[in-house]
Amino acid sequence: MKRIFDTRKGCMAGSCILSAVLFVLIFFAAKTEGFKGYYFPLAALLAAGAGVFFALKYRFGRLLSILTALAVPFASLWLLQWYTCDPWRMYPAMILVNGVFFYLFYLALAFLLGSFRWGYTIATLFSMILGLVNYFVIEFRSSPIVPWDLMSLGTAASVADNYTYDITWRLLFVTFGFVFLLLAGWKSTLTVKKLPLRLVSGAVCIVGLLAAGGALQEKSVKDALGMDQTLFTPTVRYRNNGFVAAFVGNLHLINIEEPDGYSVERVQQIAASAGAQGVEGEKTGVSENTDSAEKEETAVSAGFDLDKAPNIIVVMNEAFSDLSYLGEFGTNEDYMPFFRRMMEEHTSGKLMVSVKGGNTANTEYEFLSGDSMAFLPAGSVVFQQYIKDAVPTLATHLKELGYSTIGMHPYLGSGWDRDTVYPLLGFDEFLDIDAFPDAEYIRNYVSDQSAFEKIIEVFENKDPGERQFIFEVTMQNHSGYSKDYPGFYPTIALTDFTSTSTSIQAAEKYLTLIQESDKAFEGLISYFEQVEEPTVILMFGDHMPSDYITNVIARITGYDLESSLEEYQKSYQVPFLMWSNFGLEKDENMEMTSVNYLGAYLLDRLDIPLTSYQEYLLKLRESLPVICAGTYIDTEGVYHSYSETDEEHQELLNEYNILQYNHLADRKHRVDSVFCSTDPS
Repeated sequence: MKRIFDTRKGCMAGSCILSAVLFVLIFFAAKTEGFKGYYFPLAALLAAGAGVFFALKYRFGRLLSILTALAVPFASLWLLQWYTCDPWRMYPAMILVNGVFFYLFYLALAFLLGSFRWGYTIATLFSMILGLVNYFVIEFRSSPIVPWDLMSLGTAASVADNYTYDITWRLLFVTFGFVFLLLAGWKSTLTVKKLPLRLVSGAVCIVGLLAAGGALQEKSVKDALGMDQTLFTPTVRYRNNGFVAAFVGNLHLINIEEPDGYSVERVQQIAASAGAQGVEGEKTGVSENTDSAEKEETAVSAGFDLDKAPNIIVVMNEAFSDLSYLGEFGTNEDYMPFFRRMMEEHTSGKLMVSVKGGNTANTEYEFLSGDSMAFLPAGSVVFQQYIKDAVPTLATHLKELGYSTIGMHPYLGSGWDRDTVYPLLGFDEFLDIDAFPDAEYIRNYVSDQSAFEKIIEVFENKDPGERQFIFEVTMQNHSGYSKDYPGFYPTIALTDFTSTSTSIQAAEKYLTLIQESDKAFEGLISYFEQVEEPTVILMFGDHMPSDYITNVIARITGYDLESSLEEYQKSYQVPFLMWSNFGLEKDENMEMTSVNYLGAYLLDRLDIPLTSYQEYLLKLRESLPVICAGTYIDTEGVYHSYSETDEEHQELLNEYNILQYNHLADRKHRVDSVFCSTDPS
């Protein structure tokens, strides 16, 4: 026995620990998805086999070590892809491209460390961890890892412990595959002892990696390789191109690309053609501090009577959506009865957004700015990547008209860099979790009830005659629906299922949270119904929950996002409602719009003066009622892909892109007279 197995205590203990850990993972997979026939015995056999393989005294000879060196990088590529999709669906040329990256990476580590045993083990472990992280990122937000996620690590870490990391059989077997690759690499006996050879070979591999990465930034190379370059369906792009090639190919998107025909003069022409005023000259720099006298002068010059203007309260409700948009399904009771009744009586409809399951800040930015994620890299986060100086927004405009502007978010102010960004977007004050010391919590988040009570508190403490713009981003419904929390139990049940799997329970918890939001919103409206000052409240969701929840509804309704672009975009629709305490007439024609138009539409309905950019947006909406990252919709209700646009639509979209580029990216030459109420210079 001693000739076959390494009987040293450390080795035997490691063998037992390895098998034990794998058996624990098997238990969790069975708990999540059931025993699934032969899955359980096969997994048990592999778990025991991994422990035995680890304990074997045998080390690979030279030939077997060479074969391992040739096979492991490709197998690692295949397994990483298999975590999230079928690797056989990669484009053939992209298999080769991904292979180049994997082999160069593995060899670079092996040469630099002088040992294939250590180099291949570290490289395989890195690949496995990367694949696992990408798997769970897709589970939580329905889109894969992108380069700029590195800027969001703090935000991700702050909410990570609120998620449940379910183990599926697929996840388990792919991980088992990586475990055996790790063991195979560990058995290798190949070494490179001469230091000059190691350094030169390692340097060549690193240069090769950099050269390959640089080549993938070039459009001509991507075209020649037949890469999928559709930005708005990142999960499909990662499936077709392979994880590494898709990730590296995204690096050039960190910077916003200048649109065709861009110039400051063109910005002025486009704004003027929309009937906008005051765009004759270029002005730069946005005023972050406007005193009361300047505000009053601005309001008077605009023919605007602040005393007659309403207070404006906007609630962007975290993950607030109506899953029945995907199709009808049964529940034991309505999960949003008050909101539905209000939608029948007041201006309301479906709002198309650009994100799903996460990246809340992008919906936030689209509403406040009027810009669209359609012209920005898929998966990018504007707050973290592009806002380094003041950018004029709805808050800036209202501040210039005399409003006090207050942003609220009952969570960490550092999330999505809001504490830094909000002052740059025109907010006088930003209230984060520190302003909610006595709040009620549902799960680990401040309840919507407490979030709305803070709105009431701020309103009651304002000065006489003061007009407020309050913008609150709630937190109660944030994802992480699988985990159990003391005191929180679902009251909404899905009546179409007899089983109670983890995903079904998660969907029921999500719908229960929406029910809690509905009750809290009823309380907010009830308060302002008694308020004499004119007040308007706009509430909308930032996105639908991730695929983990919507897939449950899809199983009931037969919803198939792959069947058409229109079906795909159903999971990017959320409800919105505009309520007032002064009888604002319902707009029967607002069945659907996109969030980039909503701010301008709100001011237009309230007869508040618009900026030139807002005027332009309202005119553009007459031709293209919906523009978001995944699609645009024409006046006939036809959904269009950005890769297939006709000449007329392309011209409209490019003009919008030109204005947006000047607004967000070309800070030195921003034509502020287009985006601001006053001359900020």
